Parts: sequence; C-alpha cells; structure tokens
Amino acid sequence: MLIHCNKIPNKKKSEVRKKSSDFSFAVYDSVSMINKEHWNAIVKYGSEFLQLTYLNVLEKTPPENMRFHYSIIYDARKPFAIAYFQVIDFSSESFSNMLESESEEFRCVVTNYIKRHITRHLIKTADNINMRLLICGNACLSGENGFTASPEIDKILAFDALADVIYRISRAEKLRGKIAAVLVKDFYADTIKHSKELEEFKYHDFLVEPSMIVDIAWKTFDDYLNSMSKKYRNRAKGIVKKGTAIERRNFSTEEIKANSKQIGQLYNNVHLKAKFRMASLSPEYFVEMKNELKDKFNFVAYYFNEKLVGFKTTYILKHDVEAHFIGLDYNVNKEIELYQNILYDYVKEAIDNKAKQLFLGRTASEIKSTIGAKAHELRCYVRHRNPLSNRIIKPFVDYLKPTDWIPRNPFKEETAELA
Repeated sequence: MLIHCNKIPNKKKSEVRKKSSDFSFAVYDSVSMINKEHWNAIVKYGSEFLQLTYLNVLEKTPPENMRFHYSIIYDARKPFAIAYFQVIDFSSESFSNMLESESEEFRCVVTNYIKRHITRHLIKTADNINMRLLICGNACLSGENGFTASPEIDKILAFDALADVIYRISRAEKLRGKIAAVLVKDFYADTIKHSKELEEFKYHDFLVEPSMIVDIAWKTFDDYLNSMSKKYRNRAKGIVKKGTAIERRNFSTEEIKANSKQIGQLYNNVHLKAKFRMASLSPEYFVEMKNELKDKFNFVAYYFNEKLVGFKTTYILKHDVEAHFIGLDYNVNKEIELYQNILYDYVKEAIDNKAKQLFLGRTASEIKSTIGAKAHELRCYVRHRNPLSNRIIKPFVDYLKPTDWIPRNPFKEETAELA
C-alpha cells in the first residue's frame, strides 16, 4: 500500500520544506512482500548489504529480539529511495554488563527510572526493563547500510522523506508497544552534510567508534610486510611465524552445520565480552549465509592441536572485503597469537581478492591500527520518542560514543619510501 508523505510533526524550522504531492512510500514487514523490481532499481546506488539476498538470510535467521521493516519511497510512483529497519527489544540483561562498569550516577539514572515509571513505558518489573529501539540501519554491521537514494533526487529532500517514513513506522509500532527511541546509523563524512537534515526533526547527532579501514595498495602479502617500518615488520613476522602452528580450513555449509555447537561457543566467547550487546546471532546464521552467498561469504576455521579454536567470516564484495564476526578460544589466544593472525589473514584475503579496501569494523581500534587500518568517523542520529525514554537513552548514547585510543602507523614514513 502506498502512503503519501505529509509534513512531519516536530520539525524545528517554522516552515517545513514543501514536498511534492506525488511523494509516497510503501512499507513491508518481510522480504517476500517487497516489490523486487523497484527495490533493485535503487539498491545499486547503495550498500551491497541492502541486497535482498543478504537481507533475506538475516530475516530467516534473526536474533530473538529483532524484527524488520523495509520501505520504498516514490516520487510520482517512481522509486527514488529505499530504507531498511530493525526493531530491537532490550531487556535488563542487555544492560547488566554496561551498568556494572559505569559510574554510580549512571546506575542511579536507570534505577530512578525504574522506580518512578515502573508501570509505564513497557516496564513490567524492576528486573525487566523492556526498551524498544527502532533502527534505520543494521545492528550487525558498521557503515551506511540502512538508506540509499537515487542520485537524481535531492539528498536533503530524501532525508526529509526518510524522517516521514520513520514517523509512520513508529506510529504503526504502537500496536506492539511504544518505541522508546529511533536510531539512524552510521554515516561517513561525505554523507553528513545531507544527513544533518534529520536534526530539523529533533534528531540529535553523536559520534560512535570509528570504522577501521585498510586501504589495500599491495599486490602480495610480502609487499605489505615490506611497506612496514622495521619495528612493525619484525613484529608482524613474529606473529605470522607463531601462526604456522594453526591449521586453516575453509568450511562448507555442511561443515559449518556439523560444527555448529563449537562455533556457537567460540562466537559467544567474543560476543559476551562486549559490555553492551544489541543482538546475538545463532550458528544457523553462518550456515544460511554460506548456503545462499556461496563464495561471496567465507568461513575459515582455525585448528590448533586438532581442536577448533577460532573462526573468521568475510564478505567478498564487488570492490572491497568486509570482515564480519569472529570466534576465539581465549585459552590459546596468546600462545599462538590467534586474534592477530586473524587480522593479518584478513589483509591477505583482501590482497588476494584485489580489493580496494578492507573494512574491519569498529572495535579494537588501536590494535587494528597496528596492521594499517585508519579510523573513519561515523555519526549516528537518535530521536527520543518521549521525555521518559530520554532518561535511559541518554546514558545509552553516551556509552556508544568513542573512547580514547592511540592511533598507530605501522608503515614507513613517506620520505623514506621516496628515498
């Protein structure tokens, strides 16, 4: 069903930018319902993680606390933008690790919120906070994976239309329970000049941990090592030498399925270390990704002394390589430099695939910088649906902001290379 765009409430400006009366949009709850011809006409302008093949796998194997919406936005019944949404419900368990490490002031905010509003805003018991978050984007990935538009449309106008779609989805979600907040993620510097339009609708922008990206400028892994300064080259060679004790196996769909129990344990070893977790994936997610994406999704298992001790997953994109989830056995991590070897293996994989860039996500920024990754600023936007939700969303947002770290440069100075 097509819904016509209207002027959106709560815009800061006294005058709302006039929209074409022909602007409209359709919202779907499943990939199977989407007008694929219209979606595919726009997806080519944006992230490969907006491709329906990928979205369908995630929909088939979702985290327990996640649901989805998809929208196509039209001008005179011609598609000009698409948007992808995740609805995530958080319980008190999601906040527990974060609360343990935060200040007394932070804990008091949450405690007072529970005491004062225990019968309101989806809170059932003091031990069960239920906060519903609407995300435009993907909680399982970093980067601009939630919204894209045709280059023919004015980008600021496109973000106006996106705000309208979000407003309508939020209202429709009231049938299930109120949305506490809307998060629109993650925008790089080139897009911010357009995405800032969301601030006119009472969205607040904030920085999150940067995306760590390696620009691939080498034809072989040896070229990569030789581009390093002596200190980092010797360090890298030492780590790679320790990694010779590791056996790497490229898993098929059947092998992922056969080892799903161990894979789940290794994934949780890493996942549960995070102080705040938006969503948890099951081993079936990796099975389905390999089954559907074939050689565009790699699953490499790491064996030490005949035991499965780790894994890495990778998306092979058209021009780039995207590092995805990993799993580790921390009991052997230091002995064989497992995590560091995984990082260097990602570099090898990107070089072998003649990628332009290697995307390493936005955790462990400092250690990733030691292999040559550079930080690229990411900015998000949040809108609180009511004053009550702001009491818990504000510290949540503060928690997502970047932490201090020291960038490292493993490569020779430019002057030395020229010499």
